[in-house]
Amino acid sequence: MRASPVSKPVSEEKIPGDLIPVPTTLGVFILLITILAFAAGRIRNEIALILIGGIFQALLSYCFFTIFILSWIHRNLPGSLEVKILNQPSPGTPGEYLFINKKKEKKIFRMPGILIRYVLQLSTKDGQRLWHLFDPDFPDPAFPTKKRGAYYTKYDEFWIFDAPGFFKLTLGIPYKPIPRLLVTPKILDSALGITIRSSGEGPGQEQPLPQNDSPLDQRPYIPGDDPRRINWKLYGHLGDLFIKKGEPEPPPHTKRLIAVDSYADPALFTPERARENVDLLCEQALALAAIWINQGIDVGIGSCESKSITRGSLFELAGALAYPSAHALGTEDELPRPAPQEALVILALPRLSPGSSALVRLGQNSAQEMNALFLYSDSALTGPAQACAEAHKSPNLHAQSINLTAYPDFKKRV
Repeated sequence: MRASPVSKPVSEEKIPGDLIPVPTTLGVFILLITILAFAAGRIRNEIALILIGGIFQALLSYCFFTIFILSWIHRNLPGSLEVKILNQPSPGTPGEYLFINKKKEKKIFRMPGILIRYVLQLSTKDGQRLWHLFDPDFPDPAFPTKKRGAYYTKYDEFWIFDAPGFFKLTLGIPYKPIPRLLVTPKILDSALGITIRSSGEGPGQEQPLPQNDSPLDQRPYIPGDDPRRINWKLYGHLGDLFIKKGEPEPPPHTKRLIAVDSYADPALFTPERARENVDLLCEQALALAAIWINQGIDVGIGSCESKSITRGSLFELAGALAYPSAHALGTEDELPRPAPQEALVILALPRLSPGSSALVRLGQNSAQEMNALFLYSDSALTGPAQACAEAHKSPNLHAQSINLTAYPDFKKRV
């Protein structure tokens, strides 16, 4: 039985704050060796064993008490430290940050053989984790990112530990429960070729065009026109973009809403595969948004996780697409509703049965025409995806399944 890809909250463990060093596994092992050396030396009256035990005891004592002293000296220091993340990277792009010491000390007081580190800890609701360790006196300018997501922090950590690794003391630095880092989807070179239907835009069917290439039978290209309708032959002669006059002009201000339904059926997806496939949904959503924005279309982004619809630049839409996270069926999940005369495109993963998902509830509660695209990247899901699209079809919901492995961008991705 596959584990359910349920969204999990950021870790709920207690924030560390005790000023007593804790022995590591190595520290416990060396402590046992020390005790055995003393015991064997006493029993066998071996000075060498007693001497070895004394050396280990001195080393352990130095590490423990030095860390303990530094913990009291720096007990208030973590509260004056802060890491501000400066950018909104995509996977593989370094995250940039600014490390702030509000006490404005040039150097943190240290003792020989004792190390001090700051640990940046980030995690998403669906279990992705990211952490970065650095010396607070010599902070790195950036840290690596691998996975898309909205990353939260319950607390960062301030470590004081000895170089051999016998003892470690950890102090927590709490943060507000708001997104601290947004890792946006990868930007694809192309988007899905789809036909959009809505109450405001019409069925979007192909129109027969006149075959005459005369400039008199052309009209200037208007943002919102289908780029496939551009007369590239005429462009090569005149240098301007023209559309054949038989092509209808786009609405004066077209609006489209892309909704990402991140429900992952536990019967079809493991938690890891669920996260990967929700990443694919978000990448395709961003690619569609980029194409439509270039056509002069007003694009909005929404998901089950967002409380509102995001509109604006492609940068802002990419930030909104960091939030969707793989989750199991929940009655509290709701997809955003489109405004009147607004085309709605829902990107979703295949599921075995419609059930009472957010997509089904949206279709039942809205009379507008909607488009549902069930995307998948595993040929084993072809049958379930096609059956899923058929099960969701209704008079106002146009559903289709799409195998992403047929697209060049997916082949580059893997």
